[in-house]
Amino acid sequence: MSRKIINYFYKCGYIFPIITFIINIFAYKYLPESIPLQRDAFGNINYTASKLEFIFFIPILQLFSYIAIKYPQAKGKKKIFHGTYDIAAGAILLFFDIFLLYVFIQK
Repeated sequence: MSRKIINYFYKCGYIFPIITFIINIFAYKYLPESIPLQRDAFGNINYTASKLEFIFFIPILQLFSYIAIKYPQAKGKKKIFHGTYDIAAGAILLFFDIFLLYVFIQK
């Protein structure tokens, strides 16, 4: 059973950015207007993003990681473990997005 799930996510790895984007759309109204994305060593905010930029940031990052993992395999240049990196990259970024939403909504 678990092998079937891994094969499904390997073939449909693009589902992680879609799930993340849907979660971000639902959380959009609860986010603050300005979201800090970078701080310096003293805790000062260096870079902020709007709500609209933030809801697209992680899904686009997931999409780029999916393409970066799939492209060498499609060209036959480099063999990567069957689906492991694809699933791990999508799942880690999905959990990271949920964590960031939790932190920013709690403020």
